[in-house]
Amino acid sequence: MKKILIVEDDSIVSTTLKKQFEAYGYEVFQAFNGAIAMRKILSVAPDLILLDIGLPDKSGYDVCKEIRAFYDGGIIFLTANDNPKIEIACFDLGADDFVSKTAPFEVLLQRVKRLDRVFDKPLSEQLLSDDGMVFNANNFECRYQGITIQFTQEEFELFYYLALNEGKPQSRQNLLHILKGLQYNGVDRSIDIKVARIRKKVKEAGLPTNIIRSIRTKGYQYNCPSKC
Repeated sequence: MKKILIVEDDSIVSTTLKKQFEAYGYEVFQAFNGAIAMRKILSVAPDLILLDIGLPDKSGYDVCKEIRAFYDGGIIFLTANDNPKIEIACFDLGADDFVSKTAPFEVLLQRVKRLDRVFDKPLSEQLLSDDGMVFNANNFECRYQGITIQFTQEEFELFYYLALNEGKPQSRQNLLHILKGLQYNGVDRSIDIKVARIRKKVKEAGLPTNIIRSIRTKGYQYNCPSKC
């Protein structure tokens, strides 16, 4: 069964599409703004994303640009605007297709089926090619050279996001926004607590704790295990 994430702020449109795709055997998830979409991608690893352009917190363009930094699955833009310039902009940002909201559902379904064939590799388990760490979003588990590390969902999402940005410091503010949709107030220590728990589990598995390195005044940075 393929997983579809619908990123659409109109609940009627989103729920209608959800029911229609579920009738064809798809597993469908919903996100009603860009921040929620980021968290859903990390937690459910969808095979395909249906992305609206006009979202309340940020544009679909911005969401597409951000997720293309780590998401390799299919992206189809949905929009009520048929302006050719918008279609071109969508493809320039890395979208795989563009469908008007006025088109019949059957048209969208065929576009989704086409991408099903293109992206036929399961995305629920992802290998970071330059790292060797395997992340499985189905059970929030990581494996490295035969060593298994079991995380909670929030720990997994944090560790996975840091790993996807290997070598790039991530501020607490950015991590809170991506993972919880919250703004950092200078007091919240939830990210620090989760990092401590991740480090403990990593150490118990026999891996170096400096896989996640503290960067003074900047936040946290993931280091490839082979470089630790």
